[in-house]
Amino acid sequence: MLNNVLSRKPEDNFIAEMRTMEPAYLQHDDPIQRSGFGGGPGRWEAERRPLTGGIHRAGSFLDVGCANGWLGACVKDWCGEAGLSIEPYGVDIGAEIVIEARRRLSEAWAADAWRWEPPRQFTFVYSLLDLAPPDLTADWLDRLALWVEPGGRLIVGSYGSVSHGVTPDDVSAALVSAGLAVVGEAAGGAGPVTRFAWAQL
Repeated sequence: MLNNVLSRKPEDNFIAEMRTMEPAYLQHDDPIQRSGFGGGPGRWEAERRPLTGGIHRAGSFLDVGCANGWLGACVKDWCGEAGLSIEPYGVDIGAEIVIEARRRLSEAWAADAWRWEPPRQFTFVYSLLDLAPPDLTADWLDRLALWVEPGGRLIVGSYGSVSHGVTPDDVSAALVSAGLAVVGEAAGGAGPVTRFAWAQL
């Protein structure tokens, strides 16, 4: 087991807001929409697939904030097309949606990732900047880095919104500010709509 006890964690209202996402996802039938994305399959691939640029070898992939596991399953398929065998895992705060994720992933856990203790490390750990309040971004990235096995990579993303005119955050700058060594970055969609960067651990 990993010891991930940190002194700084989000306020309860931030965690409560994270929990409100699950009912919104579950009201849809389409697996992409149940993953929190409403732009359709073409944009889904264009805006999410670039994160696989950070996956340079076979191994395990943990999606932190996995929702229904659709992204992890897609990452497995996309990497498989490149000849890389990926074993996808996930963790999400939504207990009901994680049941669905378990059907797609090797394993998925229902937990608050700020207080979760992973059973192992992973070759690749993926998550989003906005799963932390802005003042705790470095703490969040430090926490995620603990879950990456030696020689693996922490991959971080930021999603903008076409419909709301929101641009993605500068992920590379956030990683550098947290003292992590950025070894690559990518962007997806027209604009771009998504940004990704990865650090070697």
